[in-house]
Amino acid sequence: MYEKKILRSNLKKVNNSTFDFSKENIQMLNNLLEGKKVCTYIPLSSEIHINSHLTGYSELQTTYINKEMLNVCIMQEPFVTNKFKIKEPSNIKKVVSTDIFLVPGLAFSRAGVRLGRGKGLYDKLLSKYSSSIKIGICSSKNLLDEIPTEEHDICMDYIFTENEYLKIH
Repeated sequence: MYEKKILRSNLKKVNNSTFDFSKENIQMLNNLLEGKKVCTYIPLSSEIHINSHLTGYSELQTTYINKEMLNVCIMQEPFVTNKFKIKEPSNIKKVVSTDIFLVPGLAFSRAGVRLGRGKGLYDKLLSKYSSSIKIGICSSKNLLDEIPTEEHDICMDYIFTENEYLKIH
């Protein structure tokens, strides 16, 4: 979709590595994670670094790529960089269930639509976990009123920015 390509090219220039959450939003997020199996992401240099703020979960998981698909495994060091320049655990221990996904994105709409990097990896992964809670993580400058959608797009249940959170469903 042409409109998404234009949005992506503009938003890929935004660096969110110095972003920081308010104490209230971290507390609200950690309340949702309490006692849950949580799949987070290992951030790219331009993505929001959230993992040091996370507490109370029962198990921390992350994603890895196998055969051009995102999969879920236990989050444990050491990490290696895959062919997409994304870090993932070097010793993969697959998991079978996840309660909550923390999902990065270039942008999110107030309706919960995610704009990713264009490969559709997260949409394919999240479609396999329809009962899991999906939480988008972004800066308020990347929270848009509207993002063009396609049939395969998976919407978030919550969006957290540095100073606000939205419950979508």
